This record gives sequence, structure tokens and C-alpha cells, in this order.
Amino acid sequence: MIDAYTEAIHLKKHLILFVGLLVSFAGLALTSVPQAVKAAGVYHTVKSKSANNISFHWNGSTNAYLWNDNLTQKKHHLTNYPKTTWYAAKVLKMTNGTKTGTFYYVTNQSGKTKGYVWKGYLTRGAYSSNSTVTSNNPNKGANTKWITKGNPSGIPYPTEAELDKLKYATSDEPDFIVTYYQDQPVIKAFTGTTYNDKLDDVAMDEANGQFGSVIKHEWGDKLNDIQYVKLSAQLTNQQMQNLANGSPTFKRFVLNDLTKQHIKPSNYKGWQIGMFSEPIYQKELLISNGQNPRIGEYVIALYKP
Repeated sequence: MIDAYTEAIHLKKHLILFVGLLVSFAGLALTSVPQAVKAAGVYHTVKSKSANNISFHWNGSTNAYLWNDNLTQKKHHLTNYPKTTWYAAKVLKMTNGTKTGTFYYVTNQSGKTKGYVWKGYLTRGAYSSNSTVTSNNPNKGANTKWITKGNPSGIPYPTEAELDKLKYATSDEPDFIVTYYQDQPVIKAFTGTTYNDKLDDVAMDEANGQFGSVIKHEWGDKLNDIQYVKLSAQLTNQQMQNLANGSPTFKRFVLNDLTKQHIKPSNYKGWQIGMFSEPIYQKELLISNGQNPRIGEYVIALYKP
């Protein structure tokens, strides 16, 4: 019953995952999915900063594309550029009002091939014939136990359902899928609450510092009645690395932080709950010298009907 309930909620948020579910149960061909269904919608930039032409190369994902500036048109399939070094001019946080992700604006060496690509499809460092998952990792000997062929980004404690959905995800979907499965154990710890996926979107906008027009229209004055629980303190680099290594689990990390803030999940019986957190990838920590200032951040949104 829990799996069916969770699946139903997930299908509501991710139409493309519904197509993936049909594939697994009805044997439909993935190629039959209309491109319009896969399109994420028109995105705009929330934040942007220079990436100083940091070099990257493709990590091997067959879902990787370069997109136009609002992520509505695929320009280049990265499988056609397996040995190309990409140079990131900008790193951008982009949203379409309900989904938010981090993207790089990259060009090849000649500058003729360029576009926007989700961060999870690139590995830091110039391409070389010896390029591997960890060949550009500056932390020699670091823990890489979660990074496997089936889990190239190194998601801690992934479920089979999560990895299966990631196989069919389009460019903006992976962060959302990882966040969803990352947050569900925390949400279930708030016994007696009712999960409301619309509160996930409220929590995400709260984390990003502004509410989109869709959220404002949908919630109106009720936004003033929502309570938020957030990370109590910025993590140290070592704490970030521990979290990416899966020790502690994200659920245990959040529950420990709630205890630190004297917050009891059992006090919210009868409330509705949603959550947003920064997705955790072991690989991302490895290629960034163990530093990602947002890893571990979370926002829990609670509303009493």
C-alpha cells in the first residue's frame, strides 16, 4: 500500500515518469513518447555566476544533451561528442516555476558548439583517453563506494525504483527524482501528517528565496500560515563529505538536526507536510574538492488545515 501511495504521488509530479512506468508494465517502446511530453517547459535563470571556463567532459550518460537558453529545444546530443572537452562560462540555477536545477553554459574549444547542460552529465577536467569516473578526482583515495555503473552520480543508498526512473529522466528531472526519494524517509518520520506534494513546491521556493507566480496563485494568503523547518547551521566540508558518503543517512542527519532545534516530528499530527532538499551526489563532492555550500540544506513545509 505504501509503494502504491508513493508511486501515485510521484506520477502526479513527474509526467515523464508515468511514461516510464508504462514502459515497465505494458512493454511500450520509449521511443514512442512524443517529444512534447518530455519537454520540461520554459525555464528562466534564478541565479547566475561565472564558471571561469572550468573544463569538463561528458560522463557517459545517454540522456545528456545541450539545450537552448530556456531548455525547450535540444541542440546537441553529448553522445556525439565523447572526446570533447567542454568549457563552462557560467553556472546557473534555472527554474520553470515548479522545477529547479543547476546547469552549465558550455562551449567546445572552437566555440562553435555550445548550449546549456545539467551539471550531473559532466565530469570535471579535460577529456583524456584515461578519463574515468574518478580520474579527475583531486581527493585521491576518497570514498567512492556509491559510484557504480548503475549509479554513476553516486547517490547514497539508492533504491531500485529510483535508479530505474533516473534511466528515463530528461535533463531537468534527475535532481527532482533524487530529492523526492531522499526526502520521503524524513517525511514519513512525521507520523500522523499527510503528505501534500504541493508543499514540496512551496518548500523549494522558500529554499530559493522567492515564491513563483504559480505558488502565489495556488496558495494565496495561506502562504502566511505555513511553518518552515530549515537546516540549523551550515555544514563543514567534512560534514558534507560524510553526508555524501552516506554516514549518516540523510534521514538520520535531518532528525539529528531537528533534535538540535528541539523540534519533535510527533507534534504535527493532523498537519500537511512537504519537503525540499539539495540533492546529494557523492561524485559531485569528489570533483569539487569536497565543497558544495548547499549540500545538506533542507526545508520542511508544514500546514495545518
